[in-house]
Amino acid sequence: MADPKKTAFYERYAPLAMEQQQKYGIPASVTLAQMYIESAGGTSRLAVNGNNYFGIKCSRDWLAAGKPYSLHNDDKPNEKFCNYSSVEESVQHHSQFLMGKRYADCRRCASDDYQGWAYGLKAAGYATASNYATALIADIENYNLQKYDQQAIADAQAKNLTIGYMRDQDEPVLPQTYTVSKDEMPLLAYCFPIAADNLVMSDGFGKSPTSYRDHEHNGIDLRASYQDVFATERGTVVSTGYQATGGNFVVMEYDRADGSKWRVSYCHLDQIDVEKGDVVDAGAKLGVSGNTGNSTGPHLHLTVKHQDAGASEFKTVDPLGYLAEIAVRGNLSGTVLKKGTDEDLLADLKGSVDVTPTPADVLYAQQRGGLTEEQRQNAEKGQSLSNSLGSNDPKSLLALLMGQNGDTSYSGGGDLFSSLISGLFMAAIGMAMQLDRVGDDNGHSMAATDLRQQGETAEQRASTLIKRQRESVDPDKARELASMNFDAEYPEQKQGNGQRLA
Repeated sequence: MADPKKTAFYERYAPLAMEQQQKYGIPASVTLAQMYIESAGGTSRLAVNGNNYFGIKCSRDWLAAGKPYSLHNDDKPNEKFCNYSSVEESVQHHSQFLMGKRYADCRRCASDDYQGWAYGLKAAGYATASNYATALIADIENYNLQKYDQQAIADAQAKNLTIGYMRDQDEPVLPQTYTVSKDEMPLLAYCFPIAADNLVMSDGFGKSPTSYRDHEHNGIDLRASYQDVFATERGTVVSTGYQATGGNFVVMEYDRADGSKWRVSYCHLDQIDVEKGDVVDAGAKLGVSGNTGNSTGPHLHLTVKHQDAGASEFKTVDPLGYLAEIAVRGNLSGTVLKKGTDEDLLADLKGSVDVTPTPADVLYAQQRGGLTEEQRQNAEKGQSLSNSLGSNDPKSLLALLMGQNGDTSYSGGGDLFSSLISGLFMAAIGMAMQLDRVGDDNGHSMAATDLRQQGETAEQRASTLIKRQRESVDPDKARELASMNFDAEYPEQKQGNGQRLA
């Protein structure tokens, strides 16, 4: 069944593709199919940030001319990809790109020979996916894109144009002053593991209804026939390899602000494109889905494990919960559908998603200049301290500070005054975290002076927090306990306390 969103995408850009066919002889159907696959229907990071709908990397000439680009992890980390001021310029440059020597064999094919062009592009190495040509042809035929090839030819004949009349012309000069503004760049970067308007789940988590096995399924299976597999967010490759059950696999680890972690295994891969220890961004290619291991056909199996903050073990959970979080954090338009139905499997899960900024979110904000230099330095110091403790719990930070000051009595509990100090400290930490997280409607960090325009001021927030802590203490009990503690201490202890508090 045709996807209406996909149909709308093809209809929207068909005039551009037909124009390019008349100019350069590239089948409009091939341009459209490539455009959709390479840009994930216009939702890829390259398309959103720089109007790059074909995944074209910068040439030496492009860089020498000072033309705009953005960094993206592909075959290698931080590769340079072309940025364009419009979709039209991206399509135009794609046509010019295919006029190079590398694609000479493609140009021997007629402008309506979409199969010849598809296999020619794969043979010339446009993409590494083993099924790239068949994927292009499948989309062309499923959505009848070849009709645009015939329309372009008929229109050229009516206008007395020769197909490919621009092939020998020089490359048009594209604007060199265009840069991507901070407002155009998304603060959060998340994506689904495969490019599709909607993922299709062929087998779910837990006890499977399928007839070929009777044991618990530790993940979910997604429809993916030799497609590129992507990191869903910024994370670290913790393992790669092969096992009899899961075939070729990649395991990614993604951190959360509260110290918890997600660990996602991508299994049955046809190829692996990353190594253990690699740190990759959302949208980075991890490999290609396949049929390795104990598998009955090409697909992507996801196993997801979650580790609570402070816990030592990971627990296997239903991957749909993680995908719901990705969808909410990334404001993704797609979802996960149950095979053979239109049932949205993420709808009921999205309402409980915690969207507290992750370490990766903070990093993207820093890269965009959304944080001041002071905030950036504080974030680095806080991250360093949290790393040394293995936690970002304010109680752990207070325990460390009091320990450095010679007080070994505090461990998160203690007497009433330790609790009061702890409460005030955590209130201050909470206010600082709140200030760092406050943003405007576009996700940008705001200076403290701007908070006054948002209603309650920073001073009022701090006063409210401290007042709540103070009201939770019984003054009479505090005086009584203080007197008992003072009388019970030795003079040396009193002197030591006085020195610490001076």
